[in-house]
Amino acid sequence: MIADDPRLVSRRVVFRRFGGPEVLEIEHRPIPVPGTGEVLVRVAAAGVNPVDWKIFSGLPLHDAYERTLPSGNGYDFAGTIAARGDGVEGWRIGDRVFGGLRFHAQADHLVIDPRRLVRMPHGLSFLAAGALNVVGRTAVASVESQHLGPEDVVLVGGAAGGVGIVTAQLAVRQGAQVHGTASQRNHAMLRRLGIRPIAYGPSLERELRAAAPQGFTAVLDTVGHGTVELALSLGVPPERINTIADYEARKNSAVAGVGGAAAGAGELAQIAQLIADGVIELPIDSVHPLGNVREAYARSIAGHATGKIVLTTASA
Repeated sequence: MIADDPRLVSRRVVFRRFGGPEVLEIEHRPIPVPGTGEVLVRVAAAGVNPVDWKIFSGLPLHDAYERTLPSGNGYDFAGTIAARGDGVEGWRIGDRVFGGLRFHAQADHLVIDPRRLVRMPHGLSFLAAGALNVVGRTAVASVESQHLGPEDVVLVGGAAGGVGIVTAQLAVRQGAQVHGTASQRNHAMLRRLGIRPIAYGPSLERELRAAAPQGFTAVLDTVGHGTVELALSLGVPPERINTIADYEARKNSAVAGVGGAAAGAGELAQIAQLIADGVIELPIDSVHPLGNVREAYARSIAGHATGKIVLTTASA
C-alpha cells in the first residue's frame, strides 16, 4: 500500500543529451509504486558528485555506465521510507535511511531494494547522510588499500574536498602523519582536524619536500591534477599510490585505483556513526533546492568546494 496520494507528482532530475549543466532538467512524473521486495523512499537530500557531471557531460567515463538517454541523475540520497511493497520485512514507514542508487537519487521519490539501504544513526542529519554514500565508501576503500599505520607519512591530494576530507581524517585515525593539499582558505579547518595543510601553487613540490624531508610513504589522490606524477617524482612507490581521479595514470602507471566499490554497507554504517558522534566531520559546502540543480553542478565543476554540495527536496 502506498503512503503518498498517487495523484500527486514527483520530480526527478533528467538529461536527454550530453553537455554541461544546462542539459539537466526537472521532469514531473507520478509517484512511483514499490513492487514486491521494494520500498519507496521519500528523498530529503541528494549529494552532488564529480562523477555525475563527468557522465552527463559525455566524457568517455560515461560509457562505463552504459547510459541510454533520457537518463536520471545522481547516486547518493537520504530520506524516509514512505511505502513498502509485498514481502518487505524489517523496515517500517518513517524509517530514516540513506544509500546510493545510480541515476535515480536526485528525485523527490525513488524505489529501491531495501537491502541497499543503510539506517541513519541518531544524530546524523539528512544533509550529511545524503552526501555520504560515495564519499564514505571511497574514503574507506582508499585508506584501507594502503594499510596505513603510525609509521606512515601520507599525502592526501585534494584534502578539503568531499572525499578528501573524510579520507584524510580516516588516515589520521590510523595514526599516520597526514599532509593534505588544499586552497589557503581551508588550511585552518585542516589543522583543526589534525591534517597538515599544503597550498597549491608552482612551488608545491618544494613545499612537499620541505614538509616531509623523510619522504612520503603513501599518497591518496582524490583530485587528479598531476598528483600521481608529483608523487612519483617524490619517490613514492607506485603500489603506495591510490588515485580515484586520474584515470590516465591508472592506465599508464602501476598505481592503484581502489574506489568505493571496494567498501560495503558495513563500512558505510561505521562512517555514518563516526560522523553522527562528531568523531569525523563532513563539511557541507553549499545546499541547493532540487530545482536549482544546474547551479549546484556549476559550482561542482568550478572546483575547490569545501566538503560536499547537496541538493534538497521539500521533504528536507
